[in-house]
Amino acid sequence: MIAPERRTRGDLIAAAAIATAVTVFIAMFWWNSSTRATISRPAGAPAPNVATPAAVPAALQQRWTATSARTLVPLIVSNTVVTGDGRTVTGLDPQTGRQRWVYARDTGLCGVSYVYDLAVAVYPDSRGCGQVSGIKAGTGERGPTRTSYADNQVVLTSDGSAVLSTGPTRLELWRSDLVRILSYGEIDARVKPVNQGIGGGCTLMSAAASDTAVSVLEVCRDQKDLRLTLIKSAKEEDEPDTKHVELPGLAVDSDARVLSVSGTTTAVFLPTPRPEVVVYDETGTTLSQTPLRSPATLTGAAPAVTRAGDLITWWTGSAVMVFDNKLGYRYVLDAVDPLGPATMMAGRLLVPVPDGLAVYDPANGARDRLIPLSHPQGDGPVMPAVSGSTVVEQHGDAIAGFGPA
Repeated sequence: MIAPERRTRGDLIAAAAIATAVTVFIAMFWWNSSTRATISRPAGAPAPNVATPAAVPAALQQRWTATSARTLVPLIVSNTVVTGDGRTVTGLDPQTGRQRWVYARDTGLCGVSYVYDLAVAVYPDSRGCGQVSGIKAGTGERGPTRTSYADNQVVLTSDGSAVLSTGPTRLELWRSDLVRILSYGEIDARVKPVNQGIGGGCTLMSAAASDTAVSVLEVCRDQKDLRLTLIKSAKEEDEPDTKHVELPGLAVDSDARVLSVSGTTTAVFLPTPRPEVVVYDETGTTLSQTPLRSPATLTGAAPAVTRAGDLITWWTGSAVMVFDNKLGYRYVLDAVDPLGPATMMAGRLLVPVPDGLAVYDPANGARDRLIPLSHPQGDGPVMPAVSGSTVVEQHGDAIAGFGPA
């Protein structure tokens, strides 16, 4: 028989050294990981269901307030109001404003959005605003994550079916599991010779998306005019199908905006030669042109657009224009000095006006009545949303909830 090998003192020392090195490596990895730098306090139980009201309340009163500097609109996801401020994402009860869950990292938020039942929090790292955390909005539990190269500042928008992250030089579209549907623009290292992005010297000015397409107004080096680029997902996410629509005479410093994308149809506000909303199909063909009754006054990182039931509404700064879900123009609401776009409750449109909420019939835009209330103090448009019989408004960094009086 062959004599068994015997461990020497040197073998034991070597094994101990290897084990120590592995332990130190694991400890250092954990110490520098995002997990250690994360605070996650989920709710004890899922958010309860919210009853759908049969009618708009006769009166509303303010029930709670909060601060949310990193959201553009009130995010109501899985019967939870999601706010973002500083380093922290918080889930609130819509009726009471009571905190249900908290998620935080060791660095300030770039922004917060949502997709389906997921709150989507974006944090910065050395490659820009590309650390993305999904949070189950109903419970605050962690969901999917992703990381990628991004600009140092991004604008997050969502139609509920996909999240669009847009920076000055690059954009990405993410689906509900945060897998990237498409990307467009500059990258830090080109992996494929054909992946030329938008080329050097181009800037993305305004963008919107559906779950299959993105439309972006951009200006490129040595060009004085904006152009509209229509982007569709393809076999390779970093090689999308693109169609450029030239917009002669549309200056870079104009207030042109991509308002909304429905499927592969795009609505764009063009301020010159006359202020109008132009709707394009996926080939760049003009489907409709709707002149504005008065010039638009635009503020904020994204246009004040909401999806109210089966309607899409846009606050121009002086009026609220209403479109169907295919971006067909319907009417302009007769609101006097509206403060923001509309939301839907119990089959009625609610529009913030200086002395409260104006109630409209969505079939024809006729005004029913006024609900008196005082809006939260802030800058820019008042952005409304609804959870059951509660109206939630965001005005600048301030959010407030209004329940039946």
